[in-house]
Amino acid sequence: MSEQEKALRHQQLYSHVKTCTAQSWAASFVKELRSAAAARAADSEHADGRPLLDSEAAVDHYRRASRRLILLDYDGTLTAIRKIPSEALPSPELLDALAALAADPANNIFIVSGRDQAFLEQTLGHIRGLGLSAEHGCFIKYPGAAEWINLADHLDLTWKPKVAEIFNYYTERTPGSFVEHKRASITWHYRLADPSYGAFQANECRNHLEHAVLSKLPVEVMLGKKNLEVRPVAASKGDVARRLLADEPRADFCFCAGDDRTDEDMFRAVARAADRAAAAAASAAGLAAANAAAPAAPLLSPDAALSCTVGPADKPSAAAWRLDSPDRVVRLLAAWAGTRPPAASAAPAAAAEEGAADARL
Repeated sequence: MSEQEKALRHQQLYSHVKTCTAQSWAASFVKELRSAAAARAADSEHADGRPLLDSEAAVDHYRRASRRLILLDYDGTLTAIRKIPSEALPSPELLDALAALAADPANNIFIVSGRDQAFLEQTLGHIRGLGLSAEHGCFIKYPGAAEWINLADHLDLTWKPKVAEIFNYYTERTPGSFVEHKRASITWHYRLADPSYGAFQANECRNHLEHAVLSKLPVEVMLGKKNLEVRPVAASKGDVARRLLADEPRADFCFCAGDDRTDEDMFRAVARAADRAAAAAASAAGLAAANAAAPAAPLLSPDAALSCTVGPADKPSAAAWRLDSPDRVVRLLAAWAGTRPPAASAAPAAAAEEGAADARL
């Protein structure tokens, strides 16, 4: 080992000892206890879990709508989670369904993913009429557009080297883990690591980030499925959902699906939009009773705003409904599009196993 490497390793260990003091450990421990208590309370409150989406009713809502907005996560929603992210490729049935839905002029359909622009362009960019959003809302490409819009160009990204240093520290000490650098975020993957040790290191890494980075910089740590991602606080999938909902004031149907914590912002945005539309409709009805010239209310009703989490029944979520696997999501899209559904598979069991593993973190 060279003197330079010795000095670097010593500095990393020294920084770790200085940062992770007994006081910070105690504060982290108490925080974890409170989080566990809150999670248990939430589980008790929703002991029966989210109800499964009635696919026939969803198809009926879809067919009766005149203008539709469809927002879909990618990993874990349209494709099963893979140990190697680059292997999570869309199935032929999914591609057929997306192409048919995107070709319908009554549809505005977007893939809202944590993936980077290059991956989305490579796998889905050939589908005409399909909108794309990358890196959890940092970038967006409208259907038919040639260029991406950078929604994070005004953000300060000087925090990235510091976060990369921390991620590299845990990568060196966690065999099978690796760091993925994106334009506006950084992700640490540990899917190929030993499951127990990887989860332990993820918690250690998250605590380290919370003490070394979160208290000083405008970023947040998102705990995904076998990964940790640090991203700007000012960008989220919820921001993209709100932007697209504002772009579609005449939409009378909205479907939003996702499988992890980063999708919860989308679910809340769709629910709020439906609530506002319902309140506006009630107000318009009252005005109409007194004045025939009352303004028209927004068209989106809560019944036609379907937010859907993908995974096991006991997973807490802001979504109103649930589908148990990506296979079920693709089947629903195929039913809307009138294309061939995927063959029967063991996807629900795999999704349940994945969800259980994620819940253990």
